[in-house]
Amino acid sequence: MPTAAARSKGLRKFIPQPDHFAERYGRFTLTARDVEILDVVHRYRYLEARHIRALVGGSGQQITRRLQGLFHNKYLGRYARRERMRLELDSGAPLIAYGLELKGARALERHRGAAAGIAGPPPALVRWKKEYTRRTEWFLEHHLMVSNFRCVLELALREAPDTELVTWNQGKETWFRVSIPDQRRRHVRLAPDAYFVLRRGGQVRHIYLEADRGTEEHRRVRDKIVGYWWHLQSDRRADPNAVRRRVNVLFVTTSERRLLGLLATLRAMPKPKLRDHGGKGSFLCCSELEYTIAHPTGILGSVWRATTHPTTWLSLIP
Repeated sequence: MPTAAARSKGLRKFIPQPDHFAERYGRFTLTARDVEILDVVHRYRYLEARHIRALVGGSGQQITRRLQGLFHNKYLGRYARRERMRLELDSGAPLIAYGLELKGARALERHRGAAAGIAGPPPALVRWKKEYTRRTEWFLEHHLMVSNFRCVLELALREAPDTELVTWNQGKETWFRVSIPDQRRRHVRLAPDAYFVLRRGGQVRHIYLEADRGTEEHRRVRDKIVGYWWHLQSDRRADPNAVRRRVNVLFVTTSERRLLGLLATLRAMPKPKLRDHGGKGSFLCCSELEYTIAHPTGILGSVWRATTHPTTWLSLIP
């Protein structure tokens, strides 16, 4: 959780102006490209325009115009930090995110139902809640950090046909509790920002993602690391055929300084060792400055660092 100083009262939600859009561009009609944009935003929950342009493809100018139409006609919402809207407080262009609105969710559900057909399988539900539009700025920026990682990863996999994203999950279904046998047994709840699986040939990696913006107290970061250590060594993680899955815990930070501090914390902490079934997993750390939308394949390359290899840069799947 962020510290009190990092909290914000809320987001600046922009007001659609459909009449102004119609006067400039004409009547807005939902197209197949618009439905694709709605689907991408729904999958990610929050995205910047640069992410949407990269994922959907095509003319960047045309995607930008369609985003304007989807916003002004209330299919998508726009959000930004209040502070970034006042240039005297924070110079630079405001970071604007797009999120699905109720009208967009209903339109996406209708098109999914039509695509499924009468005899086809039932379409996937479009999960949407009104409170999705009522978030604070720290939540938005944290979520966009996760979305940026996922976007770059998906773009990288498009250029790496030998590697497959088997699954990607976010939300409560990825949360779990860990029992730590300390002097007095205690329980730690872990809420990964995402859980996903990569496969390259016969190699499979189960990966937990932690987006670290430097807003958590040091004590909470230590508790999180200890929780993951015990989880990785738990005998409950063994498959029925006694094959233990290989798991990585990825920590993505906002700066090199934060990255070095996290590595130092990992290096200094005593690691639990269970004699009967030791752990089969590792912690990898990386600054988000090491990968970009323009050069996405870098995220799969040697940009990751671990305490076990302090002078070596590692890749997600060797």
